[in-house]
Amino acid sequence: MSVMTKAVVRVLLAVLFAGVRLYGAPETHVIIMHTNDIYGRLLPGPDSPGSARLATVVREVKPDLMLDAGNMFSGTLISDAFQGEPVVEVMNTIGYDAAAIGSNEFNFGIDALRSLTERANFPFLSANTTSPIEDIHEAAIFNAQGIRIGVIGLTTEEITRSGHPRDIKYVDVVDVVRSLESRLPRLRDRVDLIILLAYLTRGEEERVARAFPEIRLIISARDEAELPARIGQTTIVGAGKFGKYVGRLELSFNDGALKSIESRLIPLENVKPEPAIVRLLEPYETTLNEKLKTVLGEAAGDLSRSTAEESHVGNLVADAVRARTGTQISLINAANARTGIPKGPITSRTLFEVFPSENTLVTMKLSGAQIKRILGRTVMSVSGVRVKLQESKPEGKRLLSARLDDGSQLRDKELYTVTTNDFLLMGGDGFIEFADGISVEDTGISMRDAVADHIARLGTIAPRLDGRIQVSR
Repeated sequence: MSVMTKAVVRVLLAVLFAGVRLYGAPETHVIIMHTNDIYGRLLPGPDSPGSARLATVVREVKPDLMLDAGNMFSGTLISDAFQGEPVVEVMNTIGYDAAAIGSNEFNFGIDALRSLTERANFPFLSANTTSPIEDIHEAAIFNAQGIRIGVIGLTTEEITRSGHPRDIKYVDVVDVVRSLESRLPRLRDRVDLIILLAYLTRGEEERVARAFPEIRLIISARDEAELPARIGQTTIVGAGKFGKYVGRLELSFNDGALKSIESRLIPLENVKPEPAIVRLLEPYETTLNEKLKTVLGEAAGDLSRSTAEESHVGNLVADAVRARTGTQISLINAANARTGIPKGPITSRTLFEVFPSENTLVTMKLSGAQIKRILGRTVMSVSGVRVKLQESKPEGKRLLSARLDDGSQLRDKELYTVTTNDFLLMGGDGFIEFADGISVEDTGISMRDAVADHIARLGTIAPRLDGRIQVSR
């Protein structure tokens, strides 16, 4: 290279570096994709496009970070039957970098969640909960395009009221704001940006955003896919439930400082499925279909389900568990009306759809007075007793009368044998009265198995009500 050429190169470099100093460092762009509230929707169906389509979009976009804001496990047969294992396998294959702990994550029990966190190739995050699970972390730090990003996980304080007491008793939950007050100082000097990956209520999101304006982005769990909400300088995004959309964020930085956040939702309905995910799920589908195709009996008509009045499914369940244990009375929490039993063959698949939880039957002795207090709270599924309720009265005082099937009154001081489930025994739905029972025994029999055996014995289930529950409006 000649002396003249070298001189020209030096001048050009000097001009280039002067331009960098004059106009600032070039912009850096970080792409983040996010999901939430998948509820085990791995397979395509009426309300979900399936995870194979999500995988296609993620492969095409190649995000710097792939995150989930919680509630990924329980909710479908393919997840429930294998206690979340296929969900983690799919997330591993897609390449998730972190996931927040939602209330749904405890549905299979503390031991199952521990196993899932060990199987995952990504960290589960929750800074405001403590539990026996060592692989749940407060935060994680990622280097994306040279930008150091700290991701803190948060879990709603409502988990103590919405989760199964059997599992939540192992979990301590701290106020979300107090939790961040103690954890943010440890992270500030180590990163360029802090993101919250949070399964929170709207009220909790607002409290956090107002308390910590330095947190510029909250990736949250929201049932409906929405354009970003903003509180002060904080952007809050959510992709909606069941994996219908995946969120895409583009974060622009100048010299390490966040300048802008652009967000959009990508619909997945018409995307071509990723073959690798389809192949991954095929063995699970085959095993599940074989397991669930057994016909147990026949529904002569549609069987209703209700929390507000007597229902066909409520009576079926209450009669089934009492028949299995041989007690005088059964008291079961009335399940919501989301899924009844349609007319036609009742298969094992049907029962998994109607009874996804693994509740076990518990027997005990309760006094007539205790049973009356329980019945006075709300509508329950009952067998062996006939009740009249006044809906307009305050909770706890709604019972007008309670008689055994033979017409005799419940006597306050007399003891009766009762079947309930482990959820209610542990105070689920606020039913603390069951904890005062005597001669308590958890039979280990699942409620679903008891119902399956009962249907098999009866053969045909007719959609008839017998007036065991009468509710006055």
